Amino acid sequence: MTPLTLFLAKLIGAYALIMSAWMLVRRDVALQMIESVSREPVAIAFVGMIRLAIGLAIVIGHDIWSDMVAALVSLVGWITLISGFLTLFLPPQTVHDIFARMAYEKRYPVFALVSFALGGALLIAGFSA
Repeated sequence: MTPLTLFLAKLIGAYALIMSAWMLVRRDVALQMIESVSREPVAIAFVGMIRLAIGLAIVIGHDIWSDMVAALVSLVGWITLISGFLTLFLPPQTVHDIFARMAYEKRYPVFALVSFALGGALLIAGFSA
């Protein structure tokens, strides 16, 4: 694994673990934030810009698919890039409808646990190499 792969695995892993812990501890705030942001076109655009920038940085700097960890880091980059692009260019009402269809409140533990598992896997892989 390249040093960049290890760095990004640690970075993405730590971020995902911290955010999943926050999601589990502050469920009420997280759900309120998701609902509020999904209703505000300016907030949606800002989230799209941040996602786009992070996705571009990962894809431009790390489009490596040579091993499982590198592929997972690259996949996170591409998903982030595509979701940022779509968030910016889809009509705000469509973004709100997508959030509503995802049923965050109902499936909240699943989203938090997926984030926790991804973060843990990347963090372990980043530090154990």
